[in-house]
Amino acid sequence: MPPRAQPKAYVLPLKTHKLTVLLTASLNDTIGTIKKDALTALKAPVLNAPNPYPESVMDVDETQDWTVPTVTSVKDFELCRAIKERGRPTGQYVLLEGDMQVRNCLTNWEVLYVQFKDNNGELLPVQVSTPALLDEEDEEAELAAARKGKRKAPPEDE
Repeated sequence: MPPRAQPKAYVLPLKTHKLTVLLTASLNDTIGTIKKDALTALKAPVLNAPNPYPESVMDVDETQDWTVPTVTSVKDFELCRAIKERGRPTGQYVLLEGDMQVRNCLTNWEVLYVQFKDNNGELLPVQVSTPALLDEEDEEAELAAARKGKRKAPPEDE
């Protein structure tokens, strides 16, 4: 089977709060270009539309404010990616510099996160709600199957 051809454009999910936006970027684009596209998405009028679902349906912590902050320029936020350990996010993020090329720092379908700035220009922590992919029952069954593994045969009596 021949090797897979590299895509000419990457699809990059951009996440913040309860919002996910899919951005596309060519391999030669810079993070600064992606940041301009993210600004356009964050200024979209659809973000001001009323939420038809009550918060209790969304299964999120109701003590936190889940409204996306208003931005006016690319200086109001930074883009970052999650630091992963064994394929799982650690809760830590690394900032992406505006002059970095996409091909050098990202992979196709790698999730980007928005880190907003406060009034003093200080970075706020990343706030994102990631839904569970499996139901609790499915997760428990998967963990039980993973724990089983191979077992040693009992010693034979002679």
